[in-house]
Amino acid sequence: MTATIFTEFLPARPHKASAGRRRRHVKELPWRLHEIAPGAVTILVTPIWCDGSGAFERAFLARALDAQGQIIKFKSGGSARIAALLQKAYPRADWNRAQTWRAADNTLTARPRQRAA
Repeated sequence: MTATIFTEFLPARPHKASAGRRRRHVKELPWRLHEIAPGAVTILVTPIWCDGSGAFERAFLARALDAQGQIIKFKSGGSARIAALLQKAYPRADWNRAQTWRAADNTLTARPRQRAA
């Protein structure tokens, strides 16, 4: 019987920056996210576990929506860049749960857990 090794692609708790650096990340966040996903009003970031090479790794899947609710496509690697930017700006968020960022007020909220039927 083989043992499965669990490793994380990104840490559960990223390194915390100074308060001034976090404020700057939050202030610049809409501009940086709109470089990756132009016109995004809402971005949903979901952690997923992948088994690419025998070990489970956590990656993030991001979906950006415009004002009409249409999905905005972005270049390869955009999900990881979006997740990294949000983790820098909001290091205290629970990154084991799906998070929703809203451009209107530049806030990040955790998605409620789904109850089993």
